[in-house]
Amino acid sequence: MERPSELIKYGTLAIPIIVALIIGGVISFLVVYSFYPEKHENINIDGKCYELTGMAHEAFTNLVAENKKNTLLLQLKKIEENDASIPIIFNGRNSDIENFINRYHIAVTSKQNVTYYPDIVGSVVQGYVTKMDLQSIIENLSLYDLYPSSKTVAGSIGIQPNKYITSEETKDVTLSQNQLIQNGLREIIAKSDGVKSAECRYNNNR
Repeated sequence: MERPSELIKYGTLAIPIIVALIIGGVISFLVVYSFYPEKHENINIDGKCYELTGMAHEAFTNLVAENKKNTLLLQLKKIEENDASIPIIFNGRNSDIENFINRYHIAVTSKQNVTYYPDIVGSVVQGYVTKMDLQSIIENLSLYDLYPSSKTVAGSIGIQPNKYITSEETKDVTLSQNQLIQNGLREIIAKSDGVKSAECRYNNNR
């Protein structure tokens, strides 16, 4: 069963959905996609709409995963204090959650029980982690950790708003990654098999 594809707009420098969720710290809730992997994606860029399937969709999936890791690395780079305790959010199965918490010495501040499809018991967790441990988590992330179909607890992590990263620095990270996403999409459209012109079904305010 596939989740209906939604049109993703990249025609302007508006904050892309994925980057906004990462910076807001709520991308963890997208773990449900692990059970409904997308086979296609509709995008809007430079005033034109496309459907990405096959190799083009695979390239898109890689682009989004790489974008998340790069965003986390850029956020981490903005934190200058080596002894910083950084607020994070993540999710997954309870057994994996406990191992993750213990391995990276995470100080849990809240834990909400959830049930993922079809009947997997898990949690959405908020807490604090040291800069050193967070750096280890991010640098060891593989694309596999970040793919919707195979996302791990580490791959679900998001850095929450904090005193170490200013709003201006957050904006810089967002704009930088937005531009990389746009350039990556243009390259996919120009070079990848599986790109089809599509009807633009939504207005610019969506």
